[in-house]
Amino acid sequence: MDGGAGWTSCIVTVLDLIGTRKQTASGTGSSLMLRMHRCAAECIRNGMPLHKQGYIWNDSVLLLSEKASTIKERLDVLFELEGFKRELEAACGVGLYAVSVKGKAFPSVALPPAERAEDEGRAVILKTSSWAMANCFTIERALGKHRADWYLDSRLTRGLKLPPLFKSEPVELLPDSEAREIHMFKGALFEAPEARR
Repeated sequence: MDGGAGWTSCIVTVLDLIGTRKQTASGTGSSLMLRMHRCAAECIRNGMPLHKQGYIWNDSVLLLSEKASTIKERLDVLFELEGFKRELEAACGVGLYAVSVKGKAFPSVALPPAERAEDEGRAVILKTSSWAMANCFTIERALGKHRADWYLDSRLTRGLKLPPLFKSEPVELLPDSEAREIHMFKGALFEAPEARR
């Protein structure tokens, strides 16, 4: 991987509401997504200090953390993610699943100025841009059939004390198409705050 200057170690996470497609016909899917949007935005804006950026669309949330270097940082990020997931589930009354991958975020790119000042913000490069972000969606496609609550890259879980795995499967991930074990969990990762110790 090209990991030169400007490449930052990161954890990219995608969370998705479960079952919104079934609710589209009745119209409840739209109100559910709007409820999730409000709750997710509030949590990201007013908490989650370990996450640098959050993006919300339809029934999904995409998060970036740059706290990925040490075991303690990775454990704290997962603990914060679980709290976020629980808040969204409580607000929405439905479950979510999460896919988290450790990687490196692409460096920032200098963009040429827009011709008109009012157009400056129209093109947005997501700060989550990375192979890790692409890998989240690869994992979701490859392993979603298992209906796990958590799909965690083994590079993220290395050295962490977590509950027993529900299942583990290799998935070929970018940039090298190298197979990496993805650990799947059902239920909570942490039963209580003291479970972090």
